[in-house]
Amino acid sequence: MQIKNLKLKNYRNHLDLNLNLDDEFISIIGPNGVGKTNILESIYLISTGKSPRAKYDYDLINYDKNFSTVNAKIKNSDDYFDLEFQIINEGMDHRSSKKVRVNKVPRTIAYFCGIFNSVLFMPEDIQLIKGPPSERRKYMDSLLTQADPGYKKILSTYTKAVKQRNKILEKINKEKRGWDEINYWTVQLLKTGNLLQTKRTEMFEMLQPQLNSNSEKINGVGKYTEIVYKKNEIDEERFNKYQEREIAAKTTLIGPHRDDFEIFFDTHSIGEFGSRGQQRSVTLALKLSEIEYIEKKKGERPMLLLDDIFSELDEKHKKAVMSVIGNQQTIFTSTQTQDFTPKGTLIELGK
Repeated sequence: MQIKNLKLKNYRNHLDLNLNLDDEFISIIGPNGVGKTNILESIYLISTGKSPRAKYDYDLINYDKNFSTVNAKIKNSDDYFDLEFQIINEGMDHRSSKKVRVNKVPRTIAYFCGIFNSVLFMPEDIQLIKGPPSERRKYMDSLLTQADPGYKKILSTYTKAVKQRNKILEKINKEKRGWDEINYWTVQLLKTGNLLQTKRTEMFEMLQPQLNSNSEKINGVGKYTEIVYKKNEIDEERFNKYQEREIAAKTTLIGPHRDDFEIFFDTHSIGEFGSRGQQRSVTLALKLSEIEYIEKKKGERPMLLLDDIFSELDEKHKKAVMSVIGNQQTIFTSTQTQDFTPKGTLIELGK
């Protein structure tokens, strides 16, 4: 997969940016604050429909404007595509709407996501290992949204059902009514929740051998790296068991929205017991495994986006990254040119 051209309009600090990216390797160089990361973020946005950094889509609009647009001309093995992602300010705090087009034709977000695939590696990705479960659920959803065409629609249906069921639980708690409505939403959660967890199980099964292999390349052989899916089982029996607690809490306590995963390195939890260096190396191994997972699912390699990571990596880790750079289109950002990177297109910002 390749991006040939990228245009940003009112996207964060980029009011009108037009980049020719028709090369296998692109270096984006410039001082901090010129918007290098924003470019990578916009590419990841058209892959997944979500920013990896912004809490609200509204935050992607330049503060002085009322809309932002990302337009990318891309090529995959099937064809060329013109992708457009627009976020519109609705005039209220944190309220915005999204519109997407494929070859100028309006489409749904579920249809749009996954046409173009990318893997983004940022220094803060270490939070996947040591951060809260919500960060890891976000990771699962972002990766599956790209790799599985039906995943986003199922996730959206499930999320809406959880919200509706929580409202009913609150009504039962406060008004002692709503019992006739709760079963409908429970059935919806059972149906969509089991589908989500089936897809997540398959993803972790496919990631496991690649993660261990990539970890051995980085850390040396003899230390097994394992990713364990901590599924919050969803079935009718558990809903019955948790009914009183859910009513008291006014929220749904079981299901995929409470899933998690944990990575073990040499039998120890890397998040709990690993050093920062080990956590960084396992995060890198996981990111490299994403590339291979998407390639197996989609039949071609995703674009690789590297956000100022070389300052965080030692020579061994740099070598591991360099070993995969030539296998797909890659963009990396840095405050200065790096002697060890391959030749390609150089884009300088802030001049």
